[in-house]
Formats: sequence, structure tokens, C-alpha cells
Amino acid sequence: MKSIIRSPATKSVILICIIAVSTVGAVLAGLALTNRNLKTTSFQSGENAGQVTIYGNGITFINYQLNVTLEQDTNTIRFYLPPNALTDTLTLSGVHVVKITTSKDSHSLIEQGDVITVYTEDATYTGKFMGWNDMLLLEAKNGTVMISGDRITKIILSEVVQIQGPRILVQVTTDAAPGEYTLKLSYLMRGPKWRPTYFIDLDTSQLDCWAIIENVETWENFTLVLVSGGPHLVITGPIYFATAAYGSSQYDARVDFTPTTNDEYHEYTYSSKLSFENGTTVRLPLFNGIVTLRQEYFWANGGVQNRYHITNTLSEPLASGIAEFYRGQKWMGEDEITYTPTNAETTTIINYAEDIKVTSTNTKSVNDGHRQVQGTQITIQNYKTTSIQITVQQDINGYTLNVCTPSATRVGSTLTWQIQLDTGDRTTIDYEWEHNW
Repeated sequence: MKSIIRSPATKSVILICIIAVSTVGAVLAGLALTNRNLKTTSFQSGENAGQVTIYGNGITFINYQLNVTLEQDTNTIRFYLPPNALTDTLTLSGVHVVKITTSKDSHSLIEQGDVITVYTEDATYTGKFMGWNDMLLLEAKNGTVMISGDRITKIILSEVVQIQGPRILVQVTTDAAPGEYTLKLSYLMRGPKWRPTYFIDLDTSQLDCWAIIENVETWENFTLVLVSGGPHLVITGPIYFATAAYGSSQYDARVDFTPTTNDEYHEYTYSSKLSFENGTTVRLPLFNGIVTLRQEYFWANGGVQNRYHITNTLSEPLASGIAEFYRGQKWMGEDEITYTPTNAETTTIINYAEDIKVTSTNTKSVNDGHRQVQGTQITIQNYKTTSIQITVQQDINGYTLNVCTPSATRVGSTLTWQIQLDTGDRTTIDYEWEHNW
């Protein structure tokens, strides 16, 4: 009778993972079977080919099957998992299991360098995990945050780093009778991670998306599934220390993806089998097509931004990643694209328009104890050899607007002006707001 065995937890770490397991999986090279006399049952490496599903936050789901032969008195099946495997999540079916023994404890879900969000009873903190020594140490924007363990109610893992270490030996003890069996195995592992990079031609509106997969394992003859977004992971309990590792790079442009949607995930599945080498970074073409671009000059404070609004007219969403902008063969700039569904719009900054000068001057300031009045004049000068349209925005914090010339569009506390300027032209905006206590 077939059974499914999940290995017992060896640390005080709880993993809650929302994953559609029917569509994910992987391959494991170097599997070995032995009997109690340590006689090895040989097999071809292609026998264990399966699927690898890599999520956007660096968690990977491994799923594969293998045909094995148990001889007389055989009671032990031995195989190896990658050093990043979370052995607490290992499942095995197809043969009756008495016990599962691993060569070392399962890694914690949180390692040094991981990006995490820590919830306490009265605050939330996001940053890079630095370590745990009586207090959780978090590298955040304002420095190092120390959080007492008894204050923590929940930790959410957003992005993982790779770790070093030997492969994990797994020994499965079985009392199954001699014969042929088909084993099905699955587990989660930390890494590798993938990210998209977009190449956009501003002249033609052509978008090419490449998937970059960092620090891969040695997998042979497997099906690759990439998922835009990550599963929901929740961690409680003590956190243990490890170091990060990085690999070299290689380039591959010979295969393509088939996009599908599963629950809340958008998946890309390669149409042909792949093989990866441990420690490398692989680049694969993901998809391409024509998007809609709209150029805009924008100023709120600081320099004048040369922005492009990108409407995703493709059949696939744009996962969060870096966009490189070109005009033909000339590189123009780069920016980060946030997740953009089909038919939605995202805004990117290409560079700054040095030939458009915008200055802001205080023209009035009153603070008599019970009210505050502030007047501002914005001057815009177009030194370009072409006419322009520039969007100007200012925030008045929800206060009363007394004067505004020319008139602005107000949404909440934000004032917006659309200004047209011919080459060499100059114009001003005047507005005044008031706040009463």
C-alpha cells in the first residue's frame, strides 16, 4: 500500500506555504539506491527527470519520480539533496516508509542576507536579516534594528540568498517486499532565484524580456517553470546563521516559454528539456512584443524627469524587474518596473532633462500662532530646441488652497498642472495655501 511520509521537523521552524503543487517540480542528479549490504542499484540519470519551479522570492519547488528495484533483504534507499534543501518539507510516496534519516538538520528558512518583514505586537520592520543572538538583528533603512524574540509574532520571507555546504544524504528505511516501485519525491529549497530583465526600444516600442536565473543547481533533462511572484511563507521560532554564495555566468538563447496562469501565479514553462550546471547564472529568453509608450516630462522637486509611461499590451504580465532603454543601438537609461498586469500601466524614469529648468521660490510666509499661510512661485524655462509638455505636481498636505494661477487639477492634497512651452519660452505658476489651528 502506498503512503506519503513527511520528514519530522528537527528545528523549531514552521513553514506555511501556499503552493499549487500540481504544476511544479524538479530533477535530482546523483541519486543512489542501496541495500543493507550497500550494494548499489544503478540507473540512468534521465530516469529521474522532472520539473523545477522557481518562484520570484527565491523559493524553489522540486518534484520528480524514479523507478527503483528492491532486491531481497533491501531495506534502505539512499539519495542526496542539494545543500539548500529544506528537509522538513520532503515528501515521498510509492513505497512503504518506516523512517527517514538525514545527514544533517534542515536549514532554517531565514539565513543572513535574506530580506524579511518582522511583525511585533506594536510595529512592523522590513530589511535584511543580519543574525540572531538573543535579539534579532535587522539591517533597515535607518540602521540596525534589534528586536527581542518575545516581541515577534510573525516573520515573512521576501527574498532569499544562497548558502554553502555539503549535499544532504537522505536514507529511507522501508519494509516493502522485493519488486519494482515508482517513487515520487518533492521538497522545497532555498534558491535558486530568478528575475526578469527588460530591453525596450524607445523608437519601435519593442520589448524583449529575458529571465536571469542565479546560482542554479546541477539538474539534467528537466522541465523549467518560472513563476512571477512568490508563495506566502511564514516563519516562527529561532533563526540560525549561514553565509551567502555566488556563482559564475553563462548565456543561453535557444529555447522559449509557454505562459499559463495558475491560481494567483503567472507561470512560464519552457517547451523543451534543459540542463543546468551548479554555481552558474543562466539567461533565457522569456517573451517579447510591442508595448505602448508615452513620453512625459515631470517635475515635483529636484530635477526634471524624462519619464515614459508603459502600457502593457502583451498577453503576459510584466513581473517586477529592471528595464534597459535603448534608441536603436544606443543605451538611454534604466529603471525598475513594478509588477504590471496585462492592459495596466507603469511609469519609468529614463533620465533627467537638463535643458528644462524649474525653480521654486517662497513668495509669502505667515505664521501668527493660529494660522499658517504659504505662497509659492514656480518658474519653468524651456531651453530645448523643441516644444515640450511638462507635468508639474505639488502637495499642500490637505490645507486650504487660496490662490492658484493657472488653475490646477486637485486630487486629495496633490495639485497638478499640464504646461505647454515652445522652444525658449518661460512661464510661472503661483499658488497659496492656508492652514488654521
